[in-house]
Amino acid sequence: MAKLIYAAYFVKSIMEKLIAQAQVYYILGYGRDSSYYHDKKWVLGRVYLTDKRLIFKKMDRVSAVPYSEIVEISEKDKYPLISPPMGWSRGNIIEIKHCEYGDKRHILISLIAADFDVNTKLLAIMYRFVMGKKISESDDHCRVLMLLYLGIRDRKIMRFLLSLSPEEIEKITKDLKLKGYVMEDLSISSAGRKRVNEILSNL
Repeated sequence: MAKLIYAAYFVKSIMEKLIAQAQVYYILGYGRDSSYYHDKKWVLGRVYLTDKRLIFKKMDRVSAVPYSEIVEISEKDKYPLISPPMGWSRGNIIEIKHCEYGDKRHILISLIAADFDVNTKLLAIMYRFVMGKKISESDDHCRVLMLLYLGIRDRKIMRFLLSLSPEEIEKITKDLKLKGYVMEDLSISSAGRKRVNEILSNL
């Protein structure tokens, strides 16, 4: 029965795109609102990041958190009442606050622990998909994206053409990265080119 449930679960995910996966330690529901549970143990399993949700898997046990239900993601230097697994530093713990089974009145706190490189990659991907989707686009976002599309990456030229402050340019380029429109070197991604085409079609 467990295998059938597991198979059905991933059949539902066929239309999802797998972005990354990693072996990690995790705790689901370590906290609820402002309360923490002393009896929770670290589980050695895998996490899968798709373009729609975060999936936790330990053998036939599978749980998922849709990105739409994640409220906050952060990396913690210290964490109350619990030690990292295998002596890892507390800075290797990712805290994920998400709605309790879709109920926005209550927030569950789940944890992921892995080595530094794995944590860094997981954080970058989750932050892009979770926070990137929450960033609202302004006209300035579209203008900066268009300049980057045209190959103009010099901040001073952007400031001159758009009459924006250095801080505004920095924030907008960071937002565009989080939305997946531009890469770290400010080159345009496929999602960015698609967005540019949408902007041009509406002119």
